[in-house]
Order: sequence, then structure tokens, then C-alpha cells
Amino acid sequence: MSDLISGIHYQSLLILWLAIAIDAVWQWPERTHPLTFMRYLVRQMGHKVLPSSDFGPTQHYISGALAALVLLTPLIVCLAILVYMAQYPIFFEAVIMVVILDFGYQRQQYKKVLANVGRNKKSLAREMVATITARECDRLTDIGIAKAAIESLWLKFLYLYCGVIFYFVVAGPIGALIYRLLLLTSWQWHYRDNAMKYFALPVRKLVAILVLPPALCGALTTLLVSNPIRCVNAIKTATARDKTSLLLALFGGALNIKLGGPAIYANKKYRYPRVGGSQDVRYSHMLLARNTVVYAMIAFGALASLSLIVLVKIP
Repeated sequence: MSDLISGIHYQSLLILWLAIAIDAVWQWPERTHPLTFMRYLVRQMGHKVLPSSDFGPTQHYISGALAALVLLTPLIVCLAILVYMAQYPIFFEAVIMVVILDFGYQRQQYKKVLANVGRNKKSLAREMVATITARECDRLTDIGIAKAAIESLWLKFLYLYCGVIFYFVVAGPIGALIYRLLLLTSWQWHYRDNAMKYFALPVRKLVAILVLPPALCGALTTLLVSNPIRCVNAIKTATARDKTSLLLALFGGALNIKLGGPAIYANKKYRYPRVGGSQDVRYSHMLLARNTVVYAMIAFGALASLSLIVLVKIP
């Protein structure tokens, strides 16, 4: 038992299980969540140092890179020193993981959207879905609400849940923290906002690279727990070959529904191609999407645990 507690990878395994369990059964109130404060800081930093439109793209690019560096580096360094110097670092590592693995909020909001769609309360459903997606939701139809909620839940599962766990396994709690803060910054400085188009580019490029490994692992895990043949066929027949379209095609194939299509960001309409299956989204598909993501969460957590156990056996 003492070896179980003292081994560094066994400690990581216990931290992972604790974070997954807490995320599954308890939702940290958003008002008091540390990441809520970080979102506020990131937004304020962006508004404070964003150059005016008179400056060229290069100045915006440099300002965005320096803003992220100045804001995030001191926090990460201080927490890394705290963990390194602590007598019981496992406690602080566990706290960090519980804070940054906050996928429970996405599932809670999705559940609210699901409830309001089921009761045919369109206005409330639009308000709820607007809390988990960056697109404009005021004019969404019933199908649009359901599709936006499903797409958001799926992509947040890959980028947030799988991303945090992946980098925890690969680089420890500080590595996962760095990834989560960069992801948060990228979402707050959204590139679809014309004013942020070049300012957000440095963080967006970095995050676009970082999300690839966990998104691939999460997608393969989902493929195994759903319908592999339909998923592969949907990917093969997808008319768009960018990362997001392929991921949506996989999930749409798993549920046999159409995902993608037109979306409005900052009063501008973007015509994305439809990918996935052959059916339009219905209420029953929202239930199926939630269940599929839950199965994928369990499978991905098991895969991460197995990876940590294998690391223990490697001398």
C-alpha cells in the first residue's frame, strides 16, 4: 500500500481518478470557480491591450502574443514553484486537476438545453445554448438549437475533457494547466471577432497544434464505443477536410445525423458544409449524443488510467 501511495505514477493515477469522479458527481459553482476569474482577466487584458484598427496585422499579432505571455506566465510559474516546494505536492496537484477539468459545466448546460427543447421552450433553449457556444443563437430554429448544442458538447469533450486528461498523463498537472489556460485564452479571444482576428492568432495557432493529439485520441475512443463503420464512412464522404469538419463528420456518422452547416458569428454568416449522417437532428438524437459522450468519457478515462499504470511498469 505504501508503494501505491509513494509511486509518482500511482499518485498521478489517484489524482486522475479523483478529478474524474468530482467532475462526474459535483459541479463547482460558476461564480466561485477560479477559471471564471481567469476568463474575466483574459477578457480585460484583451480589451486593454488590443491595438486599434489603425495598426497593421503585425502589431496585433505581437500584442496578442505578449498579452498572453505576460498574463499567463507569472501564474503558471508561481503555481509550479508552489507544487515543487510543497511537502505534499499531491494535494496541490489534485486541486489543480479538479479546477481545470471542468467539463461538468458543459454537460450541465447541455442538460438544460435538452430540458427546454423537450418542453418546447425555444427562448430559454437559445439562452442556454448561447452559454456553451460562441455563435449567435437568437435566430436558431429547433434543429439549429439541437445541432449547436450537440456540436458544442462533442467538441468541448475532445478539446477540454480529453485535452486536460491527455496532457496530465503526458506532462503532469502543470502541463495540463498550461494547456487549459491557453485553451481558455483562445476561446475568450475568439478569432471570429473581427477586432480579434490577428490579435488572437498566436494563441489560436498554438492551441490548434496542441488540441490535435487529444482530439485524435478522443475521436478514436468515441469511434470504438459507437458505430465504427458509420463513423469511418462519414469521414470518407465528408466534403470538407479541415479538422473541425472531420471531427463533426465522425460524430455525425456515429449518430447518423447531419452536423455543420451555416453559422453566424459576430453578425457574419459562415456557410460551413454539412457533414455526418443522413438524418436531420431530432430531440432523440440529443439524448443519444449525451449518452455517447458519457460512454466516451468512461472509455477515455480508462485509457488514461491504463497509460499511467503502464508508465509505472516502465523502469
